[in-house]
Amino acid sequence: MKATEESQEPLWPSAEQIKRLRKKLHDRIAHEELESSGRLEALDRLLILLQIEPTAFHRLWVEPLRDAGATMEEAIACITASYFLPN
Repeated sequence: MKATEESQEPLWPSAEQIKRLRKKLHDRIAHEELESSGRLEALDRLLILLQIEPTAFHRLWVEPLRDAGATMEEAIACITASYFLPN
């Protein structure tokens, strides 16, 4: 029976890998911020098109999705996607 126990040092990313990971993270955050602002802009357009008060819109469209378990962001994303994206 061989009792070889090699001590394994944790593998840390190199400086170049960290730089690439930071760039990916920065790009992802920027993309998510653009998506969020795009959804809010689409929501504003939707309110204008429907000619509905924001409180009524929230009560009729958003609250049912929230009651079903969606977060506010998910509800807004679903509403704008269903209204503006083609079937």
